[in-house]
Amino acid sequence: SLRQGSMIHVYDQDYRQKVESSFHEAYMTHTSTSPNYQIVASLDVGRMQAEMEGFELVHAQVEAALTLREQLYTNPLLKKYFQVLVNKDMIPLEYRQSGVDTFYDPSSGWNKMEEAWAHDEFVVDPSRITMAIGKSGIDGDTFKNEYLMNQFGIQINKTSRNTVLFMTNIGTTRGSIAYLLDVLIKLAKGFDRRWEESSRPERKIIENKVKSLTEDLPPLPDFSRFHDAFKPNLDSPEGDIRRAYFLSYDEENTEYLRFDNGELQKQMAEGRDVVSASFVIPYPPGFPVLVPGQVISEEILHFLQALDVKEIHGYRPELGLIVYNVEALEKTIAGED
Repeated sequence: SLRQGSMIHVYDQDYRQKVESSFHEAYMTHTSTSPNYQIVASLDVGRMQAEMEGFELVHAQVEAALTLREQLYTNPLLKKYFQVLVNKDMIPLEYRQSGVDTFYDPSSGWNKMEEAWAHDEFVVDPSRITMAIGKSGIDGDTFKNEYLMNQFGIQINKTSRNTVLFMTNIGTTRGSIAYLLDVLIKLAKGFDRRWEESSRPERKIIENKVKSLTEDLPPLPDFSRFHDAFKPNLDSPEGDIRRAYFLSYDEENTEYLRFDNGELQKQMAEGRDVVSASFVIPYPPGFPVLVPGQVISEEILHFLQALDVKEIHGYRPELGLIVYNVEALEKTIAGED
């Protein structure tokens, strides 16, 4: 987002000829004529630091991140519950022209990193460590809040159902890396004790949780389609999401349908196109599975039912999903909205 402390970097040979005037106009629309001069001064300090210390600071950051990665790769106790996702886990082979599966090799170290960065279309940022935690039987949101934050004061922002993301920066020290590793080792030992002290039924519960987070993963649903009421051109798959979004402002155009009791599925089985009237965003992972004007498909419903996350924006458990009623869609198609 554009704030007073934001810096816009322009590196485009067509900038002055094609977009400078319109860009400046847009910039003046969003910026303030009464800036906070302490914030503006901090930009100059940041530029000075980048110029004089930038290489050294980034080098130290990457070194700290590689130290963390190496320990997670090689420590037997950590490997038991935590797995760092590498190139082959995150980037399809067709975008890895170098064929490098991972930056790190126990026998040769990190010597494959330069090859991947020189040839591949997409690469893994070594300073950002995506760690799979499914083998612990703990989901990402619980791991972030109840374990890292509440017990050890470690804050992370990005999680998925079975992963967490550690992001290093120029302020990351060796001490902070050592502390994080110490915390992860303590957690791994705790998971070991949990297993040893569990009864047979309790172990079965743990095994089911691990299976749910490592094997029984709900497939991400494809985008279905926009309803014809929100297509400017019926021969195109494109939809007018703005029109759909504001149509839902009138409560007479919408209704709620629950899918946990089969109400929504029954409507679909009877041939009705059930159309979402809002964004539906499970968190994690934090991206919409439904947008205003999108037809709800069986695959999307299966995905929502399989999720075990605590927070879904745009969904009210006591009411269900907000959708357009049939009359609103008919009026929109007829141009009466």
